[in-house]
Amino acid sequence: MNERVMQFRIGMFVIVAGLVLTMLIVWFGESPQLFNDYVYVVVHYEEAPGVAVGIPVRKSGIRVGSVTAVNFDDRPQKGDGVLITLSLERKHRIKAGSVPRLSRSLIGDLSVDLLPGKGPGLLTAARTPENAPLIEGEIAPDPSKALAAATKAFEKAGSTLQSIDLAANGIAEMTKSASKIEEFIDTWSQTGLKVSSAAAGIDRFIAANEKDFQPAVANLRQVSQKVNDTFDAQTQAALKTGVDRLATAFAKFELNMTEAAPLFKDLGAPSNTIPTTDFGITLRRLNLIASDLSLLSRALNDGRGRLNQNGSIQKLLLRTELHDNFNKMAVAANEVFTALRPIVASIRTFADKVARDPSALSRGALQRQ
Repeated sequence: MNERVMQFRIGMFVIVAGLVLTMLIVWFGESPQLFNDYVYVVVHYEEAPGVAVGIPVRKSGIRVGSVTAVNFDDRPQKGDGVLITLSLERKHRIKAGSVPRLSRSLIGDLSVDLLPGKGPGLLTAARTPENAPLIEGEIAPDPSKALAAATKAFEKAGSTLQSIDLAANGIAEMTKSASKIEEFIDTWSQTGLKVSSAAAGIDRFIAANEKDFQPAVANLRQVSQKVNDTFDAQTQAALKTGVDRLATAFAKFELNMTEAAPLFKDLGAPSNTIPTTDFGITLRRLNLIASDLSLLSRALNDGRGRLNQNGSIQKLLLRTELHDNFNKMAVAANEVFTALRPIVASIRTFADKVARDPSALSRGALQRQ
Protein backbone atom coordinates (compact mmCIF):
# COMPACT_ATOMS: atom_id res chain seq x y z
CA MET A 1 0.00 0.00 0.00
CA ASN A 2 1.50 3.30 -1.10
CA GLU A 3 1.49 6.48 1.00
CA ARG A 4 -1.18 8.28 -1.07
CA VAL A 5 -3.78 5.54 -0.50
CA MET A 6 -3.01 5.54 3.22
CA GLN A 7 -3.55 9.32 3.44
CA PHE A 8 -6.83 9.02 1.52
CA ARG A 9 -8.16 6.33 3.87
CA ILE A 10 -7.16 8.36 6.97
CA GLY A 11 -8.90 11.44 5.57
CA MET A 12 -12.10 9.51 4.83
CA PHE A 13 -12.05 8.03 8.33
CA VAL A 14 -11.70 11.47 9.91
CA ILE A 15 -14.59 12.85 7.80
CA VAL A 16 -16.89 9.93 8.65
CA ALA A 17 -15.98 10.13 12.37
CA GLY A 18 -16.75 13.88 12.36
CA LEU A 19 -20.14 13.30 10.73
CA VAL A 20 -21.00 10.57 13.23
CA LEU A 21 -19.92 12.79 16.15
CA THR A 22 -22.02 15.66 14.81
CA MET A 23 -25.08 13.44 14.50
CA LEU A 24 -24.60 12.17 18.07
CA ILE A 25 -24.30 15.70 19.40
CA VAL A 26 -27.44 16.74 17.52
CA TRP A 27 -29.49 13.77 18.68
CA PHE A 28 -28.26 13.48 22.28
CA GLY A 29 -27.21 17.07 22.97
CA GLU A 30 -29.23 20.24 23.35
CA SER A 31 -30.01 20.78 19.67
CA PRO A 32 -32.82 18.39 18.78
CA GLN A 33 -34.88 21.39 17.77
CA LEU A 34 -32.91 21.65 14.56
CA PHE A 35 -34.99 18.77 13.27
CA ASN A 36 -38.29 19.88 14.73
CA ASP A 37 -40.90 22.11 13.14
CA TYR A 38 -41.62 25.26 15.22
CA VAL A 39 -44.07 28.12 15.13
CA TYR A 40 -43.62 31.43 16.94
CA VAL A 41 -45.75 33.66 19.15
CA VAL A 42 -44.84 37.00 20.82
CA VAL A 43 -46.25 37.56 24.33
CA HIS A 44 -46.51 40.96 26.07
CA TYR A 45 -45.92 41.18 29.84
CA GLU A 46 -45.93 44.23 32.12
CA GLU A 47 -42.76 42.85 33.71
CA ALA A 48 -40.76 39.65 33.39
CA PRO A 49 -38.36 39.25 36.33
CA GLY A 50 -35.79 36.53 35.76
CA VAL A 51 -36.96 35.54 32.27
CA ALA A 52 -34.12 34.49 29.93
CA VAL A 53 -33.67 32.64 26.67
CA GLY A 54 -34.14 28.89 27.04
CA ILE A 55 -36.87 28.92 29.73
CA PRO A 56 -39.29 26.06 28.98
CA VAL A 57 -42.88 26.51 27.78
CA ARG A 58 -45.27 23.89 29.15
CA LYS A 59 -48.84 22.88 28.51
CA SER A 60 -50.47 20.77 31.21
CA GLY A 61 -47.00 20.09 32.62
CA ILE A 62 -45.51 18.87 29.29
CA ARG A 63 -42.82 20.87 27.53
CA VAL A 64 -44.03 22.16 24.17
CA GLY A 65 -41.43 24.84 23.45
CA SER A 66 -39.06 27.43 24.91
CA VAL A 67 -38.28 31.15 25.08
CA THR A 68 -36.15 32.28 22.13
CA ALA A 69 -35.97 36.08 22.63
CA VAL A 70 -36.55 38.70 25.33
CA ASN A 71 -36.91 42.38 24.32
CA PHE A 72 -38.32 45.61 25.72
CA ASP A 73 -41.62 46.86 24.31
CA ASP A 74 -40.49 49.83 22.20
CA ARG A 75 -43.70 50.20 20.22
CA PRO A 76 -44.81 53.84 19.77
CA GLN A 77 -47.74 55.05 21.85
CA LYS A 78 -47.58 51.94 24.03
CA GLY A 79 -46.74 51.57 27.70
CA ASP A 80 -43.62 49.99 29.08
CA GLY A 81 -43.36 46.25 29.11
CA VAL A 82 -41.47 43.20 27.84
CA LEU A 83 -41.98 41.24 24.63
CA ILE A 84 -41.06 37.54 24.89
CA THR A 85 -40.88 35.36 21.79
CA LEU A 86 -42.03 31.76 22.30
CA SER A 87 -41.12 28.92 19.93
CA LEU A 88 -43.79 26.16 20.02
CA GLU A 89 -43.53 22.73 18.48
CA ARG A 90 -45.96 22.57 15.62
CA LYS A 91 -46.98 19.02 16.34
CA HIS A 92 -48.76 20.07 19.54
CA ARG A 93 -52.30 21.33 19.10
CA ILE A 94 -52.77 24.46 21.23
CA LYS A 95 -56.28 25.83 21.32
CA ALA A 96 -57.08 29.46 20.66
CA GLY A 97 -57.49 31.59 23.75
CA SER A 98 -54.58 29.94 25.59
CA VAL A 99 -52.88 32.44 27.90
CA PRO A 100 -49.11 32.19 28.57
CA ARG A 101 -48.61 32.66 32.30
CA LEU A 102 -45.22 33.20 33.96
CA SER A 103 -44.90 30.87 36.95
CA ARG A 104 -42.17 30.70 39.59
CA SER A 105 -41.65 27.75 41.91
CA LEU A 106 -40.63 27.98 45.56
CA ILE A 107 -36.99 27.31 44.65
CA GLY A 108 -37.03 30.08 42.00
CA ASP A 109 -37.41 28.07 38.74
CA LEU A 110 -39.26 29.96 36.00
CA SER A 111 -41.51 28.53 33.30
CA VAL A 112 -44.22 29.67 30.90
CA ASP A 113 -47.42 27.69 31.41
CA LEU A 114 -50.07 27.75 28.67
CA LEU A 115 -53.44 27.97 30.37
CA PRO A 116 -56.10 25.95 28.50
CA GLY A 117 -57.95 27.98 25.89
CA LYS A 118 -61.69 27.86 25.33
CA GLY A 119 -61.90 29.53 21.95
CA PRO A 120 -62.73 27.71 18.73
CA GLY A 121 -59.86 26.55 16.56
CA LEU A 122 -56.13 26.60 17.26
CA LEU A 123 -53.81 29.32 18.52
CA THR A 124 -52.64 31.64 15.73
CA ALA A 125 -48.85 31.42 15.21
CA ALA A 126 -46.28 32.27 12.51
CA ARG A 127 -43.50 30.28 10.89
CA THR A 128 -40.93 33.04 11.57
CA PRO A 129 -40.35 35.24 14.66
CA GLU A 130 -40.63 38.41 12.55
CA ASN A 131 -44.25 37.65 11.60
CA ALA A 132 -45.31 36.23 14.96
CA PRO A 133 -48.67 37.54 16.28
CA LEU A 134 -48.82 39.40 19.60
CA ILE A 135 -50.90 38.12 22.52
CA GLU A 136 -51.20 39.21 26.14
CA GLY A 137 -49.76 37.13 28.97
CA GLU A 138 -50.19 37.15 32.72
CA ILE A 139 -47.92 36.69 35.72
CA ALA A 140 -48.69 34.20 38.48
CA PRO A 141 -48.27 35.34 42.10
CA ASP A 142 -44.77 34.83 43.47
CA PRO A 143 -44.95 32.04 46.09
CA SER A 144 -41.92 33.42 47.92
CA LYS A 145 -43.72 36.76 48.45
CA ALA A 146 -46.85 34.96 49.59
CA LEU A 147 -44.75 32.91 52.03
CA ALA A 148 -43.14 36.09 53.38
CA ALA A 149 -46.57 37.71 53.84
CA ALA A 150 -47.82 34.60 55.63
CA THR A 151 -44.77 34.66 57.89
CA LYS A 152 -45.46 38.30 58.83
CA ALA A 153 -49.13 37.42 59.49
CA PHE A 154 -48.09 34.56 61.78
CA GLU A 155 -45.70 36.91 63.59
CA LYS A 156 -48.51 39.43 64.16
CA ALA A 157 -50.80 36.61 65.32
CA GLY A 158 -48.11 35.50 67.75
CA SER A 159 -47.87 39.05 69.16
CA THR A 160 -51.67 39.15 69.53
CA LEU A 161 -51.72 35.81 71.36
CA GLN A 162 -48.95 37.05 73.64
CA SER A 163 -50.99 40.19 74.45
CA ILE A 164 -54.04 38.04 75.19
CA ASP A 165 -51.90 35.85 77.47
CA LEU A 166 -50.62 38.91 79.35
CA ALA A 167 -54.17 40.23 79.74
CA ALA A 168 -55.32 36.87 81.09
CA ASN A 169 -52.45 36.83 83.57
CA GLY A 170 -53.42 40.36 84.69
CA ILE A 171 -57.02 39.27 85.23
CA ALA A 172 -55.80 36.28 87.26
CA GLU A 173 -53.69 38.57 89.44
CA MET A 174 -56.70 40.85 89.96
CA THR A 175 -58.77 37.83 90.99
CA LYS A 176 -56.12 36.85 93.52
CA SER A 177 -56.15 40.41 94.90
CA ALA A 178 -59.95 40.50 95.24
CA SER A 179 -59.70 38.77 98.62
CA LYS A 180 -57.88 41.84 99.99
CA ILE A 181 -60.69 44.29 99.12
CA GLU A 182 -62.39 43.81 102.50
CA GLU A 183 -59.13 44.61 104.32
CA PHE A 184 -58.75 47.75 102.15
CA ILE A 185 -62.32 48.87 103.01
CA ASP A 186 -61.71 48.36 106.73
CA THR A 187 -58.47 50.32 106.55
CA TRP A 188 -60.22 53.17 104.70
CA SER A 189 -63.00 53.25 107.33
CA GLN A 190 -60.46 53.49 110.15
CA THR A 191 -58.66 56.26 108.27
CA GLY A 192 -61.92 58.19 107.93
CA LEU A 193 -62.53 57.88 111.68
CA LYS A 194 -59.04 59.20 112.38
CA VAL A 195 -59.58 62.12 110.01
CA SER A 196 -62.87 62.96 111.76
CA SER A 197 -61.12 62.88 115.14
CA ALA A 198 -58.35 65.16 113.80
CA ALA A 199 -60.97 67.62 112.46
CA ALA A 200 -62.70 67.68 115.84
CA GLY A 201 -59.36 68.39 117.52
CA ILE A 202 -58.68 71.24 115.13
CA ASP A 203 -62.11 72.73 115.89
CA ARG A 204 -61.40 72.53 119.62
CA PHE A 205 -57.99 74.18 119.13
CA ILE A 206 -59.51 77.04 117.11
CA ALA A 207 -62.27 77.56 119.67
CA ALA A 208 -59.75 77.62 122.52
CA ASN A 209 -57.41 80.12 120.80
CA GLU A 210 -59.96 82.27 119.03
CA LYS A 211 -59.01 85.34 121.07
CA ASP A 212 -55.34 85.02 120.01
CA PHE A 213 -56.15 84.56 116.33
CA GLN A 214 -57.86 87.95 115.99
CA PRO A 215 -54.79 90.05 117.09
CA ALA A 216 -52.54 87.91 114.85
CA VAL A 217 -54.78 88.59 111.88
CA ALA A 218 -54.82 92.31 112.71
CA ASN A 219 -51.00 92.38 112.91
CA LEU A 220 -50.80 90.61 109.57
CA ARG A 221 -53.04 93.25 108.02
CA GLN A 222 -50.87 96.03 109.47
CA VAL A 223 -47.72 94.45 108.06
CA SER A 224 -49.28 94.15 104.60
CA GLN A 225 -50.47 97.77 104.82
CA LYS A 226 -46.93 98.92 105.70
CA VAL A 227 -45.50 96.98 102.77
CA ASN A 228 -48.05 98.65 100.48
CA ASP A 229 -47.16 102.07 101.89
CA THR A 230 -43.45 101.39 101.38
CA PHE A 231 -43.95 100.56 97.71
CA ASP A 232 -45.48 103.87 96.69
CA ALA A 233 -45.93 105.00 93.10
CA GLN A 234 -42.42 106.53 92.89
CA THR A 235 -40.76 103.42 94.32
CA GLN A 236 -42.76 101.15 92.02
CA ALA A 237 -41.83 103.32 89.00
CA ALA A 238 -38.13 103.20 90.01
CA LEU A 239 -38.32 99.44 90.50
CA LYS A 240 -40.02 99.04 87.13
CA THR A 241 -37.36 101.24 85.48
CA GLY A 242 -34.59 99.17 87.06
CA VAL A 243 -36.21 95.94 85.88
CA ASP A 244 -36.60 97.37 82.36
CA ARG A 245 -32.96 98.47 82.30
CA LEU A 246 -31.86 95.08 83.54
CA ALA A 247 -33.93 93.40 80.82
CA THR A 248 -32.46 95.77 78.20
CA ALA A 249 -28.94 95.06 79.47
CA PHE A 250 -29.56 91.32 79.24
CA ALA A 251 -30.97 91.76 75.71
CA LYS A 252 -27.89 93.76 74.63
CA PHE A 253 -25.63 91.20 76.24
CA GLU A 254 -27.42 88.38 74.40
CA LEU A 255 -27.18 90.37 71.13
CA ASN A 256 -23.46 90.96 71.68
CA MET A 257 -22.93 87.30 72.44
CA THR A 258 -24.79 86.40 69.25
CA GLU A 259 -22.68 88.80 67.21
CA ALA A 260 -19.51 87.51 68.88
CA ALA A 261 -20.39 83.89 68.12
CA PRO A 262 -18.30 83.86 64.88
CA LEU A 263 -15.34 85.28 66.85
CA PHE A 264 -15.64 82.59 69.52
CA LYS A 265 -15.93 80.01 66.74
CA ASP A 266 -12.70 81.31 65.17
CA LEU A 267 -10.97 81.28 68.56
CA GLY A 268 -11.99 77.69 69.24
CA ALA A 269 -11.35 76.40 65.70
CA PRO A 270 -8.22 74.34 64.80
CA SER A 271 -5.13 76.16 63.59
CA ASN A 272 -5.62 75.05 59.97
CA THR A 273 -9.12 76.60 59.75
CA ILE A 274 -9.51 79.85 57.79
CA PRO A 275 -11.07 82.51 60.11
CA THR A 276 -14.15 84.48 59.08
CA THR A 277 -13.76 87.61 61.28
CA ASP A 278 -11.22 90.44 61.21
CA PHE A 279 -10.07 89.71 64.74
CA GLY A 280 -9.70 86.04 63.86
CA ILE A 281 -7.62 86.97 60.79
CA THR A 282 -5.44 89.22 62.99
CA LEU A 283 -4.92 86.42 65.49
CA ARG A 284 -4.05 84.04 62.67
CA ARG A 285 -1.48 86.52 61.35
CA LEU A 286 -0.03 86.91 64.85
CA ASN A 287 0.15 83.13 65.11
CA LEU A 288 1.97 82.95 61.79
CA ILE A 289 4.38 85.72 62.86
CA ALA A 290 5.00 83.94 66.16
CA SER A 291 5.55 80.68 64.27
CA ASP A 292 8.03 82.40 61.93
CA LEU A 293 9.83 83.98 64.89
CA SER A 294 9.93 80.57 66.57
CA LEU A 295 11.45 79.06 63.45
CA LEU A 296 13.95 81.93 63.23
CA SER A 297 14.94 81.63 66.88
CA ARG A 298 15.21 77.85 66.47
CA ALA A 299 17.53 78.39 63.50
CA LEU A 300 19.64 80.91 65.50
CA ASN A 301 19.73 78.71 68.60
CA ASP A 302 22.35 75.98 68.97
CA GLY A 303 20.02 73.81 71.03
CA ARG A 304 21.62 74.76 74.38
CA GLY A 305 20.16 78.22 74.82
CA ARG A 306 22.98 80.06 73.08
CA LEU A 307 23.40 81.76 69.72
CA ASN A 308 24.49 79.40 66.95
CA GLN A 309 28.12 80.29 66.14
CA ASN A 310 27.89 78.75 62.67
CA GLY A 311 24.73 80.57 61.62
CA SER A 312 24.64 83.01 58.73
CA ILE A 313 23.42 85.93 60.84
CA GLN A 314 26.07 85.26 63.49
CA LYS A 315 28.77 85.19 60.81
CA LEU A 316 27.40 88.41 59.32
CA LEU A 317 27.54 90.11 62.71
CA LEU A 318 30.94 88.85 63.92
CA ARG A 319 33.20 88.17 60.91
CA THR A 320 34.95 91.35 59.71
CA GLU A 321 35.81 90.02 56.29
CA LEU A 322 32.09 89.86 55.43
CA HIS A 323 31.73 93.51 56.43
CA ASP A 324 34.80 94.41 54.35
CA ASN A 325 33.39 92.59 51.34
CA PHE A 326 30.09 94.43 51.70
CA ASN A 327 31.97 97.75 52.00
CA LYS A 328 34.04 96.99 48.90
CA MET A 329 30.90 96.07 46.99
CA ALA A 330 29.30 99.32 48.07
CA VAL A 331 32.37 101.37 47.07
CA ALA A 332 32.54 99.65 43.66
CA ALA A 333 28.84 100.22 43.08
CA ASN A 334 29.26 103.87 44.04
CA GLU A 335 32.13 104.26 41.57
CA VAL A 336 30.10 102.63 38.80
CA PHE A 337 27.14 104.90 39.48
CA THR A 338 29.51 107.94 39.56
CA ALA A 339 30.95 106.95 36.14
CA LEU A 340 27.48 106.44 34.74
CA ARG A 341 26.19 109.85 35.79
CA PRO A 342 27.73 111.80 32.79
CA ILE A 343 26.46 109.14 30.41
CA VAL A 344 22.99 109.33 31.91
CA ALA A 345 23.11 113.14 31.72
CA SER A 346 24.12 112.98 28.05
CA ILE A 347 21.36 110.52 27.27
CA ARG A 348 18.86 112.73 29.07
CA THR A 349 20.05 115.81 27.08
CA PHE A 350 19.82 113.86 23.81
CA ALA A 351 16.33 112.65 24.68
CA ASP A 352 15.23 116.19 25.47
CA LYS A 353 16.55 117.46 22.13
CA VAL A 354 14.87 114.67 20.18
CA ALA A 355 11.63 115.27 22.05
CA ARG A 356 11.76 118.99 21.19
CA ASP A 357 12.83 118.61 17.56
CA PRO A 358 12.60 115.05 16.12
CA SER A 359 13.75 116.33 12.73
CA ALA A 360 17.21 117.03 14.22
CA LEU A 361 18.02 113.31 13.79
CA SER A 362 17.54 113.51 10.00
CA ARG A 363 19.44 116.80 9.73
CA GLY A 364 22.34 115.40 11.69
CA ALA A 365 22.44 112.37 9.44
CA LEU A 366 22.45 114.53 6.27
CA GLN A 367 25.21 116.74 7.67
CA ARG A 368 27.35 113.68 8.39
CA GLN A 369 26.95 112.58 4.76
